[in-house]
Amino acid sequence: MNIDLQELQKHYASKIGVLEANATLCEVQLAQLQKEKEELQKQLDDLKSKQSAETEDK
Repeated sequence: MNIDLQELQKHYASKIGVLEANATLCEVQLAQLQKEKEELQKQLDDLKSKQSAETEDK
């Protein structure tokens, strides 16, 4: 059994590169989702405040 260590190393380095790129993409997506969540939470809070103010006016 002749294992080419250099080929094996290239293979795993390639797989590691793909996994690192995927992890980076996930981090970017997570940051975008967190920002979107904050914006939606602010909109919800604004709507609740508006609704509360309208209820008090009645």
